[in-house]
Amino acid sequence: PRAARPPPGPPGGTGMREQIREGWRFVTRHPVIRPCVADATAVNFVCGGLMTLTPVFLVRTLAAPAAAVGALMATGGLGSLLGAAATPRLVARFGGAVALRWAAVVATAFALLLPLAGPGWATLVFALGNAGFSAGVVVTSIVTRTHRQTHTPPELLSRVMATVRFVSWGAIPVGALAAGAAAAAWGPRTALLLVAVVSVVSPVILLAGPIRRMRDLA
Repeated sequence: PRAARPPPGPPGGTGMREQIREGWRFVTRHPVIRPCVADATAVNFVCGGLMTLTPVFLVRTLAAPAAAVGALMATGGLGSLLGAAATPRLVARFGGAVALRWAAVVATAFALLLPLAGPGWATLVFALGNAGFSAGVVVTSIVTRTHRQTHTPPELLSRVMATVRFVSWGAIPVGALAAGAAAAAWGPRTALLLVAVVSVVSPVILLAGPIRRMRDLA
């Protein structure tokens, strides 16, 4: 009888473990992609916290009616749309690195508005903060993803993207869990304030490395 053929291995004979190592090495050694991934991880931690706290804060703390809760949460989508539309012009005028730094600063400034919201017309403070934070996050996301996809060697792109998503997206449930624990211990408003303060980590990461001196990420 004919001997069974072994299943085909990955392209180039590289095992899965080695492919993971190659993606990790490229990300951690790249002077631009590394801080961008750290920034994305910090932002996703905050986003996870906000996803947990926003409905609780609006309903329990601000006593917003159901329709208002939906409208206030939808302001994040509006901000994302505006940020996506503005990104090409910002990059063309100021450069990708400059747009990235300022978007991180703007997102943090608007995030700090969220815990200042109050009942009634003061809920508009939350709407403004939510829209502004989302706009800044989208700008940073578009700029960093575009750079990552255009400056990663094609043969490493899938491994790099997998590494980035595993690290940065993994922060979302961690942020949600931390925010929920903080809300249980100190209340939704204090927890929201803590999450907003954590957002300061994003611009600090970008301003502490080589990106602070760059106009473009290339």
